[in-house]
Amino acid sequence: MRRLAVLALALVPLVLGACSAAPSDVDPSASPSGDISDIVIGGSDTLAPSLEFTPGLDYAEEQSRVVWDGDGEYLSDGQPLLLDIYGASLDDGTTLINTYDGLPRSFLLAPEVVGEELYERLLDVRVGARLLVVAPPGLDADTESPIAMVVDVLPDHAVGTEVPADPALPQVTRSATGEPSVTIPKGAGPSDLQIATLVQGSGPQVTDGSYLTVNYTAWYWTAGKDEDGKWRKGDVLDSSWPVETAPFELQIGSGQVVRGLDEGLLDQTAGSQVLLVVPASYGYASKGTLVFVVDILDVWNPEGSA
Repeated sequence: MRRLAVLALALVPLVLGACSAAPSDVDPSASPSGDISDIVIGGSDTLAPSLEFTPGLDYAEEQSRVVWDGDGEYLSDGQPLLLDIYGASLDDGTTLINTYDGLPRSFLLAPEVVGEELYERLLDVRVGARLLVVAPPGLDADTESPIAMVVDVLPDHAVGTEVPADPALPQVTRSATGEPSVTIPKGAGPSDLQIATLVQGSGPQVTDGSYLTVNYTAWYWTAGKDEDGKWRKGDVLDSSWPVETAPFELQIGSGQVVRGLDEGLLDQTAGSQVLLVVPASYGYASKGTLVFVVDILDVWNPEGSA
């Protein structure tokens, strides 16, 4: 899964559900020119925010403002971004994008991706920040009306309370960006699925039917070979961490991933980092035992899920 090329491409209707914006009554004495300071962010009966504004005003320039800053790491040029976005037409309040009632979107922090205005704003904030952006008609997309977007910056790695590691399991270290690496013990891997929470997050709990956004890496426990080639102990089978890829999206209990991930991530919480030792019977028969480290970035539990 590749990162989106332009933020404006995210402004398409989502099938995961949407929340209608709530424009205020038109004031006949209002100026025909609109300003971002006149737009109010409110709550709604879903996970998404709402927008209150005077519809039909003219927004000639792109504008942005920081609603609040976060308390995480400062953002830097070229880094991966995970964003929740709610966007609506400033003409009639039509919802154009709503990832809050679904899964967030992945981008890179670059002016050609998110636009110059938002890029400059994001360089001054930290993870956890909320921004409001107004784009005039036709800016970076074939839009016929001005658009307002609420943008929340989410962590792209586990954020929570450290949990003491089990010395019998592979030991995990993290780089400055949160990317994990492992030291695998000597000897054969366990015959049963092993689950260890390394970082305890405080977000929503994973249940049967949950949709997840995760970053992960999988390593081989022992050397081996199959029709795809040879590998050494500790080689990486797959990873979502390289900057040219993006976090992985999955649904628990759908059969989309191997049994070890389906069972190992159940009951975990968003923000957590989970170590899974997955024997062949829970994973891939030809790959042998695998070690997964999974950062659970986002959990969405649709209405009616278990």
